[in-house]
Amino acid sequence: MGYQEDFKKVLLGDPHVILGKKGATPEMIEHISKLIKRYNIVKIKALKSIANKSNMKQIAGEVAQKTTAYLLDVRGKTFVIGKNPLE
Repeated sequence: MGYQEDFKKVLLGDPHVILGKKGATPEMIEHISKLIKRYNIVKIKALKSIANKSNMKQIAGEVAQKTTAYLLDVRGKTFVIGKNPLE
């Protein structure tokens, strides 16, 4: 299966990780990094307590940067990061 198909499958599936009140803690970043190594593409959902429309892209960018991944998509309070950029 290609990277594009994997992305679509992840996008339609359930989130791998849910960011809680504490946000992107070092432990959470480590966990997400391991998931990226394992699955290549990871879907993350942020709870209402930390995310809103104005800061969601910032949170997603921060998590992508800390995990040395690419931010692939942001939709509402959910975002997808991956090992490689989408073509």
